[in-house]
Amino acid sequence: MTDFSREEVLEKIKRGDSLERACLRDLVFDHTNFENANLRRADLEGVDFEGSNLQKANLACANLREAYLVGANLEETNLQRADLEEANLEDANLQFADLSHANLEGATLERANLKGARLSYAQLELANLGGALLEDAQLINADLNESYLGGANLKNANLQYARLEKASLEEADLFGANLIEASLRHACGEGANFTAALLEGAMVEGATLAGANLSRADLRHCHLRNGKLAGAILSGAKLFGIEAIPDQLAEISADWLDFSPDGSGQVKVEGTRLAEYFKRVKNGLGGVSADFDSQPKRFFGQGDVLRNAVLEFDEKSQVEIESYLEKCTITLGQGSTLTIGPNGILAGCQIIGAGEIVIHGTFFENGASPGIVGPTRLIVGKGGTVVGALQQPVSRTQFGFEHGCSLGLKILKSL
Repeated sequence: MTDFSREEVLEKIKRGDSLERACLRDLVFDHTNFENANLRRADLEGVDFEGSNLQKANLACANLREAYLVGANLEETNLQRADLEEANLEDANLQFADLSHANLEGATLERANLKGARLSYAQLELANLGGALLEDAQLINADLNESYLGGANLKNANLQYARLEKASLEEADLFGANLIEASLRHACGEGANFTAALLEGAMVEGATLAGANLSRADLRHCHLRNGKLAGAILSGAKLFGIEAIPDQLAEISADWLDFSPDGSGQVKVEGTRLAEYFKRVKNGLGGVSADFDSQPKRFFGQGDVLRNAVLEFDEKSQVEIESYLEKCTITLGQGSTLTIGPNGILAGCQIIGAGEIVIHGTFFENGASPGIVGPTRLIVGKGGTVVGALQQPVSRTQFGFEHGCSLGLKILKSL
């Protein structure tokens, strides 16, 4: 039996009275305003809150089992340790809500907005998060075993130590997500985007990652045994210390991969040689040999200053700049990679050629325009800055921009 009728509850809410520990089971409050209401530890099992406004309400430790919260506004709401098992939160707004330690087992969160929400240590086993927005969400140590995250947006989400065993991640976007030491055993991430994701030490045994994009992902010391990687893209991925079978790596697509222990890119292996290289490593035949490290390299260290220079690099050259270059012309050979490190500054320079350009530092043109001509790929890291124009080749430039980068980029079509 409930403590109050619907009308009594609405009157109390209007007066700003507390409803802490109140029993309101199975009452109907659709499209009702509960903003800032105190419902801490309230028994709200089966309550209908469809379309209601619960913004900034206190629902900590509340019983919301099987509650109906479709389209409800729960922005910045306190749901710490709340029990939402089997609750329906379809299309709900939970932006910046605090759901840490909450029980959402079997809950429906399809298309819910959980941007910036706190879900650390939350129980989300068997939850349906299809198409949900979880960008920048905190999911540290969350239990997402057997959950459905198909098409979900998890950009830059923090899933460190999270459990995603047998989870469905098909076509999910995990760009820049933190999955360090997470468990994805037997998860299905077919077609998912893991670009620049952190998977160091993650357990990915038996997972299906066919067709997934793992470009520039950090997979160091990752356990990939029995994982399905057919058609996966790993260009620029960091693979030092991975646990895998060489035959698995024969099925991936990559221009080059990073086998340096610190992920600095000092040990690069061409994608076509990956399986052979990895076999040598597994058989104890050493890492980089002249055969695998034959690309010409050039490093411009911090403190160096170069002005009005003309620099030309051969095919497949590896060029790294941590210095200051002013009004220089740089020509890259086919398949070359130019990396502007965090301390590198190119002022008034022009880069020409069919190479890959990775910018973690600063590039700006104030002379010849366009400042960048004909690159196959341009990647700008989260600390990178680019100001200028880019002339694309006929085959078009591929772009990758990490969250946090600064762009003043004009992109021109090929001539």
